[in-house]
Amino acid sequence: MQILMEFTKHKITEAVCAFRFDPSLNPWDVTFLSHYYDLIEPEGFKKKQEIKPFQLSFQVNSNEVSSQPNIQHGEIQMVFKTDDEKHAVLMGNNYISFHTLNHYSGWDIFKPQIISTYIKMYFSLGLGNGLVSAQMIFINNFNLENDKSLSDYLTFVPNMKDFGGGEETSHFFQSNYRIEPNKNLSLKTVLNPGLPFGVKNVVLESNCIAENNQNNSWDNLANEAHDAARNAFIKISSDYFKKLIK
Repeated sequence: MQILMEFTKHKITEAVCAFRFDPSLNPWDVTFLSHYYDLIEPEGFKKKQEIKPFQLSFQVNSNEVSSQPNIQHGEIQMVFKTDDEKHAVLMGNNYISFHTLNHYSGWDIFKPQIISTYIKMYFSLGLGNGLVSAQMIFINNFNLENDKSLSDYLTFVPNMKDFGGGEETSHFFQSNYRIEPNKNLSLKTVLNPGLPFGVKNVVLESNCIAENNQNNSWDNLANEAHDAARNAFIKISSDYFKKLIK
């Protein structure tokens, strides 16, 4: 992806490329997390943090909610980060994702230097059989200019001027799309009001999951997910916004 080459002033808070694999085709136990760490630690991923997902559920009987929640623990995952925290890898059972944080350098760098390098190390452990899907997520973060509304930046947002005088106080939008034959795209935008000094911050997420229904390689499937997520951002960005971040 070349968003920061095409749009050098655009803020991508996080870019994520994730892969899921068929659990029936892969061995798994938690020791794979330490084996993978041994491979990537010499490459600079020295920080690690264990994640223990859990889910709370309550039993309801005769309109009374049990005061004792049922806690179900998920499988352990691990996050590995570089010392400068510009890159991270999240690994779990039949799942691995690659992250850039606050400095996205473009798909032409992210894929060959980060994804390709460290997914091959994952494969070397005998994992990664039966690719199920690839996912690409772009989380964008920017502030509105004082005299502008959200519709000046995004093409699908109603113009505040159509409703009379005033200002936008909040905004939340989420939409999901099926793109045949194998992609699910989602877009989410949130306008956060009430920040100090009247700043209005916008979070825009473009997310695409490409299902592997044609026995694609990880490389081709990642490209599919990336291209759809990037295209969605381009399509909903106004000409004004594109010029602003050029």
